Amino acid sequence: MNKRALLLLMPALILSGIVFLLPFLWLFVTSFRVQGEGSLLMAEGFSAANYARLVSDTYFAEVFFRTIWMSAAATAISLVIALPMARQIAVSAGRAKGLLLALILVPLVSGALLPTLGMLHLLGPLGVINSILKDIGLITRSVKFLGTVPGVIIGLVQAFLPLMLLPLVNALSRLPKDVEAAAETLGAPTFIVWRRVILPLIAPGIIAGSVLVFCASLTSFVTPQILGQGKIATFGTMAYQQASLVLDWPFASAIAVVMLLILALGLAIGSFAAKLLARRRA
Repeated sequence: MNKRALLLLMPALILSGIVFLLPFLWLFVTSFRVQGEGSLLMAEGFSAANYARLVSDTYFAEVFFRTIWMSAAATAISLVIALPMARQIAVSAGRAKGLLLALILVPLVSGALLPTLGMLHLLGPLGVINSILKDIGLITRSVKFLGTVPGVIIGLVQAFLPLMLLPLVNALSRLPKDVEAAAETLGAPTFIVWRRVILPLIAPGIIAGSVLVFCASLTSFVTPQILGQGKIATFGTMAYQQASLVLDWPFASAIAVVMLLILALGLAIGSFAAKLLARRRA
């Protein structure tokens, strides 16, 4: 890289360092501090006590594993829902495809709060879903969604489904149009065509979408906080409680660092799977 290019990049590098790198370093250093006994101020010295507390306390271990499996469940459900939707969008043409893609982007650009507030009314005891289930005679009493794990997972799927859809639409749109027809001409049923032809070809899109949805669900705060009604603790809500309510910044920093490490691990696994897939194709 020549000096001129480096000078042009320098403002962006300095801004990135101030906005991203310095806060992360501060977070990492703070996670090794401890709060003074009977005080809101941090004590002198460094210690791994916050990480030892995370490992030794069964409550935090329970929250940790709950957050992991809820994120995995939201990812799997999003994939199942997104596959047929992405297929329909990919085969659509002209304005219909553009309109469907625009509808996908609406939840992403509206932020997490507005869609979650909408889900609050849909999943409530007198909400739309309970009303429909009662009208068709499936239930006689309202099903409790709010303040439960299934309710939070439904909210996570609704919030992050676009992150699964977009990579899948991109992958399906790149498939040669005659691949599916050729497989069916050879007598393959639709299920076999999907399992042996389409799914292997769109595997990079599946990996990318799965990593995005899993990481977003793992660090989500608004959806578990609102739909969980304060009864379903996740890593995101726990970090918020420690930082804003308990005012234990060192412990909240340790929780955030662990979340970042899990994110890095998820990205590394996704990258490794994508490289392994590309190597097999070569």
